[in-house]
Amino acid sequence: MSHATSWLTLSVLIAVGGALGIAVKAGAEIEPADPWTAAAVAERWPDPDATSSAADRVGSAVCAPCHEDRSKSLATSFHAELLQDELLHDEAAGCEACHGPGRKHVPDDGEGPIRHPWDAPAAEMVGLCIRCHAEVLTKPVRGHRTWTAPAGPNEKPRACTQCHEIHVDRKAPHLAKDLSRPRDIAELAKNAESIPAERCIECHPGFHPEMARSGHAKLIQTDDACGTCHGPGSLHEEAGGRAELIVDPRRQSAKAVNAGCNSCHRDGESIQRWTCAEHSKEGVACTACHDANAPRGRTLRGSELDLCGSCHLDVKASFRLPNGHDVEKGRVLCSDCHDPHGNRDRVRDKDVRVTACATCHAEKAGPFLHDHGIKRTEGCIACHVPHGSVNRRLLSHSRVRGMCLSCHPETTHDLLDRTYRNCIDCHVEIHGSDLDRLYLR
Repeated sequence: MSHATSWLTLSVLIAVGGALGIAVKAGAEIEPADPWTAAAVAERWPDPDATSSAADRVGSAVCAPCHEDRSKSLATSFHAELLQDELLHDEAAGCEACHGPGRKHVPDDGEGPIRHPWDAPAAEMVGLCIRCHAEVLTKPVRGHRTWTAPAGPNEKPRACTQCHEIHVDRKAPHLAKDLSRPRDIAELAKNAESIPAERCIECHPGFHPEMARSGHAKLIQTDDACGTCHGPGSLHEEAGGRAELIVDPRRQSAKAVNAGCNSCHRDGESIQRWTCAEHSKEGVACTACHDANAPRGRTLRGSELDLCGSCHLDVKASFRLPNGHDVEKGRVLCSDCHDPHGNRDRVRDKDVRVTACATCHAEKAGPFLHDHGIKRTEGCIACHVPHGSVNRRLLSHSRVRGMCLSCHPETTHDLLDRTYRNCIDCHVEIHGSDLDRLYLR
């Protein structure tokens, strides 16, 4: 292909790409255009009043006599500048910046058409608000892209006014309905009422399939439905999904979360142990490890190593030492030795000093006629570091003799004699013996 032909092909690609909103780089490398540029956002959500003119508007002074309270609240709000500056189509914006041209509304004693932002379609309100607040989508800010343009086919886009109040005073919170986040379900129930699960699913369709196959699926069929864990949802629904008006267990105190979980799981063996568990005493919430919407039997939020290691960083690091249990490879789990709901020695019900180790190392546990007594007092950890060690066999000392002498300094052997440099050369049955009380051959 000649150079002239190559340039002609590239020119055609650029022309076609421009028409289709595709960016074409040198070398015919084609990439999709950024859908979140200011121009792309304005094209997707056009200004609903773009075609109006000064003749269509009457000015805020005409609105004030009939809407005195709203006019006063606007004057003290974050949007007060709309009454002063020429922000919209080179004309003073005022009330009509959000409510639209009022020419047809005024002559009919307020019965003519006018925009009510709380009832307007989501796309229309987004187009209206991004005149001044486009950065919430172009930056983006928090989850506004997902809310205005949800990816799921069953999810509805949200209008800005579902969460935000327009006339709110500068000194007040800018979100609708000035109510603080409830500490628990009982506090929320003082002001809100229960709603059916179907109304929750309309705005949260993605959670329904998860919930339907979880251990909590039956809650959807109850009167409290989603409110069993999240509290009554009437205020949350009325405010367009405002997060502060519903109980989110992830944001509650551990005490409140665990009280909610225990209200249903109070009869389980794990919960009975939990009342005295170390995690309970340290204020760990059930939701720190468990996802209530996850499929039955798979409620952990991640692998045991990641979950436990997020708090026990020193232990997680020890698994990378040269000698250790294969926890990182998944051959051994934290719960094989530790019970997070348990209440003995910060570990599982069975005695970790011996029994937990004997699950895999039964030949070392006995019973023996002549048992190594330290196993019954200090346990296996008297000689071994269970999580990981730089020494072979997870020993706590680099030399066996030094480890033995820490408990048996009274030995009659001449330690300068090289014959006695390694205790287990003679005391081979160190864990216990049925033949010799000194664990000799």
